[in-house]
Amino acid sequence: MQSPKPPAPADLSTTEMELKFLVDAPTFQALQHARLLSGTAPLALQAIRSIYFDTVDADLWQHHQTILRLCTQGETHILTVKSAATDATNPFARSEIEVACPSADLDLTCLAPPVLAEIQQIIGDKPLLPRFETDIQRKVARVVAQGSDIEVAFDSGHIVHGGAREPIQGIELELKSGDAVDLFGLGLALTEIAPVRLHMQSKAARGRQLSAGTPARAVRAHTALAAADAVDDVIALTLATALRQFVDNWPAFATDDAPEAVHQMRVAMRRLRAALALFHRSFPCVEFAVMRADARRIAKAMNEARNWDVFGEMSGPAGPGLFQAERGFAAVRQAAETHRRAGHQQVADLLAGVEATRFVLSGLAFIARRGWRNSIPSADLPRLSAPATGFAAASLERLHRRVRKRGKAIADMPASERHALRLSLKALRYTSDFFADLFPATPATRLYLRAVSRLQDVLGTFNDMVTITDQVRRLHVHDDAPAARAVGIMLGWYGRAAVADDAAVLKAWQAFRRAKPFWTDALNAAA
Repeated sequence: MQSPKPPAPADLSTTEMELKFLVDAPTFQALQHARLLSGTAPLALQAIRSIYFDTVDADLWQHHQTILRLCTQGETHILTVKSAATDATNPFARSEIEVACPSADLDLTCLAPPVLAEIQQIIGDKPLLPRFETDIQRKVARVVAQGSDIEVAFDSGHIVHGGAREPIQGIELELKSGDAVDLFGLGLALTEIAPVRLHMQSKAARGRQLSAGTPARAVRAHTALAAADAVDDVIALTLATALRQFVDNWPAFATDDAPEAVHQMRVAMRRLRAALALFHRSFPCVEFAVMRADARRIAKAMNEARNWDVFGEMSGPAGPGLFQAERGFAAVRQAAETHRRAGHQQVADLLAGVEATRFVLSGLAFIARRGWRNSIPSADLPRLSAPATGFAAASLERLHRRVRKRGKAIADMPASERHALRLSLKALRYTSDFFADLFPATPATRLYLRAVSRLQDVLGTFNDMVTITDQVRRLHVHDDAPAARAVGIMLGWYGRAAVADDAAVLKAWQAFRRAKPFWTDALNAAA
């Protein structure tokens, strides 16, 4: 399902593009004197109070994350409408409309009639209420980076809702004019001089969570493509969507949804690696290979956390149900929790450090400048401007045939070969997810995607058994007889499941073989 349109026509809005960074107090002070960010004039101090409005049911926010804000700075009052931008390749861009208001009272008639009509259509007859506000002390500098005009804001203050206050302290880089590549470049330069971390949540998102009492939750990703998209656009959108899935899950990692956030971040890196391998094969580019190696290293840093999260699920109530009364399971879970916490700390260290921030900014800069074009011979450039359906169909056909070939003897296949088949199946599944929107949405498409997903899931049982066996050896509970018995029950329970699932594997394989590839018509048309 496509997202609803922004609340204002494109010709009434501009695109706001900004990077937000979290910093500690000493760094916050020190960077105000850094030559990189200080500009040519003294920092200008501003006191800014902003009130955010929505209905009691948050209708604006639910409509494309629309924000309605009244900002007061001295005697100046600015009414702002923001919504998610249409450029899916840049997670830091938003559409923005700003108009001057005569007073600090909300007056929607200040907006242009089309904008006012759109807002009224969203909220109906519901009144707009103040939901939360921000009080900010801001120091501002203007920096010219490679010819682009960038505003640097040092913000400190609070988000306020009733008696609740959440502190704000960070640095924002906003592109006022010029090229997004220069904005990402300044962000990268900042990581070279200070321990800064990208912050994905806007003040509006944080305020909404504070006012609603709902923490950030893990999010999934979907690459929304259109049949008319060119190959060049598909490369950009696919890579950007994976990067966005990665960074959009950072806020949820700090909540009780951390296990799912870790899972989604690892999925994002897997999707990214699959896409990079696919594009590198057709359009060899050194940066594709470097980015893929970096994504692999980042994913590896999250393996411990994810594996022990899964272990906890498998040893918990969802595990060997008939044996939950065994008192040794408590000791097993306690020993596993030590490893799980260490794994999550490793993820926390990754996200708090500059490596993850540099990885995201470098990737987005690469996408913004379409860096792969530089590696392609001039004679091959027309391939990038061609409709993506042909490229997608050929890629899917190749991966489909590889899975069919590797799975011929699946019933008698040793574990190592099943693992290789599973890896090929992952590449096919992610590529199918990437490109499905390029083709007509038919029952056959859904059937094929479901068959690929099911086969991957049942093959994953064997991989889980290998992982669990390794984890059990690291628990060191052999001197605790009840715990050792619980471990034996776990291995036997899931070992039995793996053997019993031979029939399920064969059934899933047969369903996959029967599923008609949804790209066949496009492939035949291109032949």
